[in-house]
Amino acid sequence: MFGAIVAGRLVQTNLQQIDETHFVFPLEQPYEINHLTVFLLGTVPFPEGYAATVHFAWPGGEYFPLGTLTNARPSSIYKVRPHLPAGISPATATAAGPAQLGIEIAAADVVENIGNSLKTASAAGKNQEVAQRVDIGKVAEKIVKNLFNYLHSFGGEVKLTPETPIPLSVFQRWYDNFTRKIERDRGASFLDRED
Repeated sequence: MFGAIVAGRLVQTNLQQIDETHFVFPLEQPYEINHLTVFLLGTVPFPEGYAATVHFAWPGGEYFPLGTLTNARPSSIYKVRPHLPAGISPATATAAGPAQLGIEIAAADVVENIGNSLKTASAAGKNQEVAQRVDIGKVAEKIVKNLFNYLHSFGGEVKLTPETPIPLSVFQRWYDNFTRKIERDRGASFLDRED
C-alpha cells in the first residue's frame, strides 16, 4: 500500500505491517538521510473517511510527526535533518541501528487535525524535534567562527592580532549582515555551509 524513497537510494521494499493500521519502514544509515519521500502505491486507496499520518524516529528515539497522506494528496517529501547525538561519531551512529518511518492509518478528521497542527508549528518556526536536537555550544561556536572569518576578511595585508583595535561599526555591519542572512534563509542554515 505504501512506498518510501530516501533521496539517493532505491525504493524501499521492506515495509513491515505491525497491525491493520500501523506500518513501519526501517531506514538504514539514518544519519545520512536528508530527504525522504513517502507515497501510496496507487494499488489500494484509503477507505472512505480515512487517511494516514507519517512519523519518524531516530534510533532509540520517540516518533515525531512529519506529515500526512490522503487519497487527494498521495505523496509527500520530507526534509529530515540528521543531528548526531553528543559524543556519537558517524561510525558508531551507524551501529545504533535503523531509524523508523512509521505510517498510521486513522480517521480523516484526526489526520486533518494533525496536519493542521504541523502547518501551524511549521509556520511559527516551532519544530520541537529540531529544537530538542540543537547543540547550543555548537551553534555559538559557528556564530563566533562566522564573526572571526568576517573580521579576518578586513585584514588584507595587515596581520590581525588579539591586540588589533576593531571599530564597533565593523561589529554592527557583521551583525546586520548576519541577521539579514538569517531572515533570507529563514534560519541559520548558512552556518552549516561555512564548515
